[in-house]
Amino acid sequence: MGKKYKLFKFLQESGYFSRRSAIRAIKYGLVKVNKKVVREPWYEVSLNDKITFKGFEIKLNMPIEYVIYYKPANSTYFPKELRHLIPLENLPKPDEGLIILTNDGELHRAYNTRFVKNKYIAELSIPIDENFEHQNIKISLISREKAIITTIKLKVNKLKKILPTIKKLKRIETEPIVLPKNLKAGEYRKMTEDEIIALKSILIPTSS
Repeated sequence: MGKKYKLFKFLQESGYFSRRSAIRAIKYGLVKVNKKVVREPWYEVSLNDKITFKGFEIKLNMPIEYVIYYKPANSTYFPKELRHLIPLENLPKPDEGLIILTNDGELHRAYNTRFVKNKYIAELSIPIDENFEHQNIKISLISREKAIITTIKLKVNKLKKILPTIKKLKRIETEPIVLPKNLKAGEYRKMTEDEIIALKSILIPTSS
């Protein structure tokens, strides 16, 4: 008999998930054990079991990956070969732009606690009031129908509730990573070592 793990603990030790995200993924039915969906986080597994998340096999000591993906507008799907990676922050279906994908659990946990800046080009249904003020939002108007919006620790859905005049967003930066100009919608590339170091220096300053 090999060593036994609770399913959520196995996912957590893979480096892919935090405890919370592991339990959530299991309860959402995204995890299979030997081709069967298991929704019980405390289900026991061993190294002999085949455990998959969204179709990708999860193993202990998986190599950590970091990917820049240009999400197309009106799409909710990622390329098949990227479906084992989790977005630091996803985008709603109508929106497009930069998504950072990684299985670095530490980075995910840091992203959710740090004051991260995101920058968007916003298409507007009506102009934003010139007197609008919000401590987590900075607006630079390009025209009556378009603006550059920078947010600090503010999710996209919350931003749209605060500014319902937004029709569509294009994320162009998650500090310090900028959407590469040569990347087309639907394309992706691995992050460079310098980009990874720069991102970690923002999210996990003590890692340097």
